[in-house]
Order: sequence, then structure tokens, then C-alpha cells
Amino acid sequence: MNESLKNVYVVLHNVHSASKTIETAQVVYGLGFPNFVVSKAEGSSAQSGVPDANRLAIRMKHNFMVLPDLKDVLEVLKIDYSLLVTSPKLVKEHVDLNQLSERCQTGDRIAIILSGSNSSFSRKEMDLGECRSLEALVDIGPAGSAAIIIYSLSTKKE
Repeated sequence: MNESLKNVYVVLHNVHSASKTIETAQVVYGLGFPNFVVSKAEGSSAQSGVPDANRLAIRMKHNFMVLPDLKDVLEVLKIDYSLLVTSPKLVKEHVDLNQLSERCQTGDRIAIILSGSNSSFSRKEMDLGECRSLEALVDIGPAGSAAIIIYSLSTKKE
């Protein structure tokens, strides 16, 4: 893994589904990213998804954090740049993976925030960072979005 990616945090926000939590954790850790954060976990995600993701992180010797809300993530982790990945139906601007990779090289603390909810982010949450979508016809969900972005970043040369 590139050294520059140690300051990148993949955040799954507002998730109710245990399976979304676990699948996203598997993608994050499976592609070698060390930092996974869940914010605003509720329902089955809080009851079984978070403990399972934590167990996976411990087994793989990676970092896992659970925080109450997005503002806490940005504050506690001292994030310099936050990218909220949302549905292509909501935002026309696309994630520029080359630009994101260059930003990772600067040493800035970066949060790649994925919505665990079908309703995406609230207007208030969207004001907390830069909102972009992937070039897809429909929302491919947090695990799919994480896979594309993380794989792209991890294969870039330092």
C-alpha cells in the first residue's frame, strides 16, 4: 500500500444494514486500506454489523472506529478534505480519481464518505464536504463505490 494512503479514512455514514456494514468493511480491508469508520450506525448495523466489522479489523490488524455523526468524524480525525460520494441522480459532478490521488500525496487527512442509506445524505451533511458521484447509471451502493475508489487509489504510483 502507498504510504500516502495512511491518512485516508473510508467512512460509512447513516447505515442501518448489517450486511452493508460488513460488505464495506471487507472491501476496505480486503484492498489494503487501514482506516474504516462507521458513523451513525443504527438498527442491525449497530447490533451486529459493527461488532463483525470490528472483529474483521482486529483479525487484519487494521483500524476501525465508530462515531456518532459526520461532524464528529471530521472533528475527531482532524479531516482536511472530505469527499461525499452520492448518487449520480443527485449530483452531476463526478469524482476525479486522478485529482483525489494527487490530493492523497499531499499528506492531507482525507475522508471518503459513503452513504449507508438509500436516501443518501441530508442537505446539512452535504454542506460538510465536496459532493461527487461516480460515473454510473444508478447508485451502486457503498461497497461498490468503495471498491472503485479504493482500487483506483491503491493502484496509483507514488
